[in-house]
Amino acid sequence: MSANEDIRILMLKECLTLNKLSKLYNEKNEIKFTPDGLSKKLRFNTLRYDEAKKLAEVMGYELIFRKKNII
Repeated sequence: MSANEDIRILMLKECLTLNKLSKLYNEKNEIKFTPDGLSKKLRFNTLRYDEAKKLAEVMGYELIFRKKNII
């Protein structure tokens, strides 16, 4: 699963549209997203890690890297 898919799943869980998410993002960040720009980043899989991290934070989540338990 890609970060783009994860962001879309979180949007569904939080009942957020692209318009609402881009508005929340823009309130807390210097670089602004339009709903169309955010849609294109998600559709074409061009979302950067720092953008995904900030989007997750806006929705109340955090990205965590966790080591696998390999037996």
